[in-house]
Amino acid sequence: MSELENLKARQQELLDKIHALEEQYEGIENEHNAQKMQELNKMQTQLIGSQNNLKQQLQSVQEKLKIINGEIDKLSSTATDRILEAIKNQRWYFFKNKKHILMDKTTGILWANLNYFPYNKGKNYLGRYYYKETTDLINNYNTDGISDWQLPIFEVFRHMIYDKTFPFHSNINWRIKNEHGEFWMLDDCNCNVNDLSMGDNHFNGIGWILPCSYHLIQDNEYEKNVSENNPLYTEKERLQFTLDLFKENELWPIFDDAEITDLYKKIYFEKPRLLQALREIETQLAQCEEVKTITINFDYTTLLNKYDTASIDKSIIKYYEAVQKWIDELMEYLADFEQQKESVIQDCNQIGLQLSTTYKDDNNLTEAENELLKNRQYYFKDKLALGMDKVKANLLKVKQQADDIEYTINEIDDGDNAIYELAQLEKKERASFALIAENTAKIVNKALQKIDFFEHNRDFIVKAVEVWSKWNEDYKVFKTKQYEELKHSCEEDDIEVEVWQKWYEDWQKLRFTIEEKLQPMIARGLKGDIEVKEEQETPIIMQAIYVLNDYKIAVDNFYLEERKNIYQQYVFQNCGDLQEKFEVEKELYARTVNLQKALQNIIFNCKKEADKIFILRWIDNLIDIQINEIIQFVVDNNLEQISQEVLNEFAKLKQKNYYMYLADIKAYSQEQANREKEYNSLIFKMRKGLMKK
Repeated sequence: MSELENLKARQQELLDKIHALEEQYEGIENEHNAQKMQELNKMQTQLIGSQNNLKQQLQSVQEKLKIINGEIDKLSSTATDRILEAIKNQRWYFFKNKKHILMDKTTGILWANLNYFPYNKGKNYLGRYYYKETTDLINNYNTDGISDWQLPIFEVFRHMIYDKTFPFHSNINWRIKNEHGEFWMLDDCNCNVNDLSMGDNHFNGIGWILPCSYHLIQDNEYEKNVSENNPLYTEKERLQFTLDLFKENELWPIFDDAEITDLYKKIYFEKPRLLQALREIETQLAQCEEVKTITINFDYTTLLNKYDTASIDKSIIKYYEAVQKWIDELMEYLADFEQQKESVIQDCNQIGLQLSTTYKDDNNLTEAENELLKNRQYYFKDKLALGMDKVKANLLKVKQQADDIEYTINEIDDGDNAIYELAQLEKKERASFALIAENTAKIVNKALQKIDFFEHNRDFIVKAVEVWSKWNEDYKVFKTKQYEELKHSCEEDDIEVEVWQKWYEDWQKLRFTIEEKLQPMIARGLKGDIEVKEEQETPIIMQAIYVLNDYKIAVDNFYLEERKNIYQQYVFQNCGDLQEKFEVEKELYARTVNLQKALQNIIFNCKKEADKIFILRWIDNLIDIQINEIIQFVVDNNLEQISQEVLNEFAKLKQKNYYMYLADIKAYSQEQANREKEYNSLIFKMRKGLMKK
C-alpha cells in the first residue's frame, strides 16, 4: 500500500470515529446534522493539510529569498550603481531570454542576431538576396515575440556599424560577419561597407540582409533621452533610461562582466518572482486559516448560517442552547476585536469617562439653560461614548434569560409534574432565534461603527469634546463670575439694580442663542468632513465654531466694557432710553457683521452648495437678531414718531436673500456691505425721528 493510500485510510478511520461520536451526542433523529458535521470535519482536515503544505511552501520561498538577498548583498551594497556603470561601458547587448535579437544602447533599436537569422540564404551568389526576395522573408519574420521587422535605411545602418563595435563586424573595413559581407541590402539603397558608400538603387542590386526593429522604442524619445548631448539629464539619469528599458520589457541582458549578468538576474528576475510567489502563498494561507474577527462590515447572517433556525424555534431546549452559544460567539468575537483595536478603544474610553458623569442641574442656571446643557451632554455621550461594558452587559442579559430557561427546565426535571410544567413553559411567548440574533448583532455593530468612526475621525472628536467642555465651563463663568463683574461695575457708579439686571437679561438671551449653535455644527461634523476647494489645517466645522466663539467673546466684552458707557451717555438726554436702545443694537449689529465677514471665506471654501446653505441657515437667526429686536422694541413702545415708511424699509432688511449670491463671493460681499449700510442708515433715521419729537 502506497504512502498516499495509507494516509487516506487513516483519514477515513478518523472520520468514522468522529461520526460515531457525533451519533452519540447528536442523536439518531438528527442524522442530517451528523452527516453535515462529518462533511465539515472532512473539509476541516483538508484545510489543515492544505494549511500545513502552504506553510512549508512559504518557509521554502522565504529561505530562497533570504539566500538571494544574501548573494545580492555579497555582490554589492550598491547593486544598481554597479549595473549602471556596466551599462555605461557597453553599447551592444544580447539577451539570455531572447537569443534571436541584440540591442544598440545608443538608439534602442533591435537587430537580428546573425547567428540565427538567414542573412545569406538568397538565390544569388554567396546567398545574396534580390530585393524582391526580402519582402516575404521580413514581413513573415516573427521571433522572440517581435514581428515588426524592416530593412534599415542607410543612416541607421551607418550609425550601427560606423564605430566597428557591432558584434558581427569582421575586422575588414566595415564588413559584417565575414570577408564576404561587403554588400548589404537596405530599405533605401544598397550599401558597400568597404567604404560605407551608397550603391545603386536597391531594385537593381543584390546583397545580404540585416533587419532591425523599433519594437522597444515605439512612441517614445529614448534615443534623445540617452544622447550624451542631452543637457536635461545627468549621466546617471541617461543610463537609467536604458536600465528601465530592460526592466519594462523583461529583458535579461548579457553584460561583458558575467558577475553583473548574474547580479541583474538576481535583482530583476529571481527576487521579483520569489516575492510574487511569496504573496500568492501568503494569500492562500490567509484564505485557508479561519480568523475569527469582526469588522465594521460584520455580516451576522454568515454566522447565523451555522444555526438551523427553524429547528431551534421548534425546541425550547435547542432554543436556549443556541442563544447561549450565539452570545458566547459574539462575546468571543468582541474580545478579538477589542484586542485588535486596543489603543483606539483606550482613547475612546477616556472620552467616555468625560461624558459619563450624570448631569446635575446648576442652581445658577435657568431651567431652559440646564436643559440645554443636559441635552448637549446626552448627545455627545450617545454619539461618542463607546460604552463597550454596556454592550457586553446587554448581551449577557440576553444570555442570562437563556440560562434562566435552562435552570427552569432543570427544576422541572427534579419535580413530579414535568409533562405539564414543560408544556406550560413551551407555551410562553419568546422572540424567534433569528430576531434575537439580528438584534444582538445590531447592538454589536453599533459599537463597532463607533470605534471605526472614532479611529478615522479621532482628531475631530477629541477637538469636539474639548470644545464641548470649554463651552460648558464658559457658560457657567458667564452665569457667575461675569454676572458679578457686571454687578460690581454698575454698583460702583450707582446704577440701579433693575437697570443693569435688564442688561444682563438681554445679554443672557443672546448668549443662550449662541449656545444653541454649538450642537448642530458638531452634529454636521460627525456626519463627515465638509469638502473644501482649498485644503486647510483646520477643518471647516472647527473654523465655523472658532468664529462663533470669537463672536461670543465680542458680545461678552461689549456688555462688560461698553454697555455701561452707552447708558451713561444717553441717560440724561431727551428720549435717552430710546436713543440708548438704538445705539446698543447698532453696536451689537457691528459685531454681527464681523461674524458674517469671518464666515464668508469659510462659506465660499465649501465645494458643495448644500454645505454653503447649511452654514447660512445655521447662523440665520443670529444675523437677524438685532433687526428683530428693533422692530419689536418699536412695537412694544408704540413709537409714533418713527414713520411707517422707515419701519417698512427696516423690515425689508430681513428679506435680503443671501442664498442668491452663493455663486459669487464678490456679489455676496457687496450684499453684506449694502445691508450693513442700510441698517445703519435706517437706525440714523429712527433716531433722527425721535429727536424731532
